[in-house]
Amino acid sequence: MDNSLVSQIKRGLKVTVNYFIALLIFGVFLMPLLSFVKDNANTFVFCYSLVMFLVMFYLIYVEMRVMAFKEKRPQYNINPSPFKGLLYGFIGIIPLIVIELVLIFVSFPEDLLTLKKRLYQGFAGPLYWFSSLIGNEPVHYVISFVLLVVIAFLGYYAGHKDFLLVTFVYDKLGIKRNKKTARREARKF
Repeated sequence: MDNSLVSQIKRGLKVTVNYFIALLIFGVFLMPLLSFVKDNANTFVFCYSLVMFLVMFYLIYVEMRVMAFKEKRPQYNINPSPFKGLLYGFIGIIPLIVIELVLIFVSFPEDLLTLKKRLYQGFAGPLYWFSSLIGNEPVHYVISFVLLVVIAFLGYYAGHKDFLLVTFVYDKLGIKRNKKTARREARKF
């Protein structure tokens, strides 16, 4: 593991890959589930998008946490900043924003404008809930990708500071975990 520009771009593109995994899951299960929900399709898509956002959050958060944990090991001699997740997040959203802007600015005939809207809404699938909350305009779909930067930052920061979210939640809720499970989770990283 090194700190070259190419390596940092590769690590930043892991955010993009995780987004595409969540988008693929979103697309594969959306149509069959929409066929069951004929009324209130907008509400269903909003809730489904929120669930897929949680899946995407998990994928990106864990990837960045593990990456930070590895990068701060002394044998790699990288000495990363705890805010390096912001860099990886910005690198990861650049291709996504470019694709979204192409979908928004490509010209369609007048009778296919609904298809154009569904295309850029579909590409922002796991972030659709946030886009519709802030205004549901084309620019809001581009702005929603900033959430990926925040997730990457939180994951990287947590890995850099050795913060385990599940352990924190269990401690706050007062749930006792057996020692064997806690040791196994600590050894994973």
